[in-house]
Amino acid sequence: MVKTAIIVSPDESGLRRAFGIPAARRCALVAMGAGLDAIHVLGRDESLRPALSDLLPADAFHTVSDIREFGRMAGMFGLADGDRVLVMHAGHPIDRQSLRRLLEAENQSTDAAAPICIATAGDLSSVFRALWSSGEPEVAESLLLDALGRSTEATDSFLSRRIHRPISRFITRRLVRTAATPNMVTIFNIVVGLAGAFFLAKGVYALQVLGSLFFLLSTILDGVDGEMARLTLKETVLGHYLDIVGDNVVHVAIFFGIAFGLYRSAADPVYLHALWFLLCGFLLCALAVHRLMGHGPEKGGSERAPWLAALLVNRDFAYIVVLAALIHRLSWFLFGAAAGVYAVALTFFTISFVKRGAAAKRKARPAA
Repeated sequence: MVKTAIIVSPDESGLRRAFGIPAARRCALVAMGAGLDAIHVLGRDESLRPALSDLLPADAFHTVSDIREFGRMAGMFGLADGDRVLVMHAGHPIDRQSLRRLLEAENQSTDAAAPICIATAGDLSSVFRALWSSGEPEVAESLLLDALGRSTEATDSFLSRRIHRPISRFITRRLVRTAATPNMVTIFNIVVGLAGAFFLAKGVYALQVLGSLFFLLSTILDGVDGEMARLTLKETVLGHYLDIVGDNVVHVAIFFGIAFGLYRSAADPVYLHALWFLLCGFLLCALAVHRLMGHGPEKGGSERAPWLAALLVNRDFAYIVVLAALIHRLSWFLFGAAAGVYAVALTFFTISFVKRGAAAKRKARPAA
């Protein structure tokens, strides 16, 4: 298991900023976030100390002026020859997801000449030499954006990858250079979504179309706060839960807006009945996902649970809302959602029961 990180700084590139953070500071913050016990900085001088002194103790900084000293330097970190160490070029950008994947694959061989690699303590001298003579890396913000895209590709829907993410990243690249914070963006996004629900509830065709477009805008902006938080290393527990709660509040408000707008325009209580029927279905879906996560009287979660939970809060239906509003058929969407949510809940419960039944049979099977 990797417990030590060494940031190698043969030049001034560690002070170059990417999204407002010096590259070397990003290396240290990401390594700390990955839970590494010790972080050392190895450089020609102490130019990085001002950028890192609030993160690392004074004895974490080591100065070397001649590559012939590497043999001695490698022995200063209290490592046995077989210990594995994370080595990072101070000027190379790194993101948390990429580092996590590298650490999870630590038993696989890594390229010792790469700007970020895992090496054994006995090989540190040769790794230091390779990084020392590699030249200044290009600290390109596009590299971090590309890594951000790879980190969300597996969970994003087709529409999110093709439409939402390109727009949200265009906005993110510009907002990270301002005083805006991820939580500010989250709150603004909630306001946009609630404004959409307000217009939908008016029951007037033009306002219903406008409300549906506001909701679509809210789904696109929903990715900006998370992207900003990851690029600026400002991810917080508060921000995480604010985003989750905000998404659910907007979702419920949108369905309330659609139902009340239809009720106002037609004066037919069937739309209000459909709303309550729909909300009960949402509760059933939430209970089903709760069971799939491995909670409840019987334990044993499903590996599909995170994917199914993401499916439950997927916001691609915003396009259907816009289309239904344009053709003046929001009632079709409301009734379809009310029926479909129970089909989804039934599917989730079925998966849960099958999963738990199979687990119970394995547990009851006598040992050979």
